[in-house]
Amino acid sequence: MPDRQGSDAGFYKGLIQVAAGCLHYTRRNRRGAINKWGSGAEYLRPYLPRHNGIELAPLVEAVDAYLAAMRGQDWPELRMPAISLAPAVGPSPPAGASPLDQE
Repeated sequence: MPDRQGSDAGFYKGLIQVAAGCLHYTRRNRRGAINKWGSGAEYLRPYLPRHNGIELAPLVEAVDAYLAAMRGQDWPELRMPAISLAPAVGPSPPAGASPLDQE
């Protein structure tokens, strides 16, 4: 388990807060969704555009759009975000090589 007090603490808190905001949204809890999405996005901003292999920029942009949509009086129909992995960095393994061959 990652260190809750380490340099990645805000990253993990942000992901959890965004997920909690999504849960509140599905339960039609406007206040909870707004609060958790807002705090989650703020936790994640220092780690933009990507961190620990996760593309954060599209996630934070989506959350910002959700917050804007929630300002209206009507309940917005939103599609919850998907987390995207960042492209792998470094040389590709030779064709036909097993990941176990890399160890």
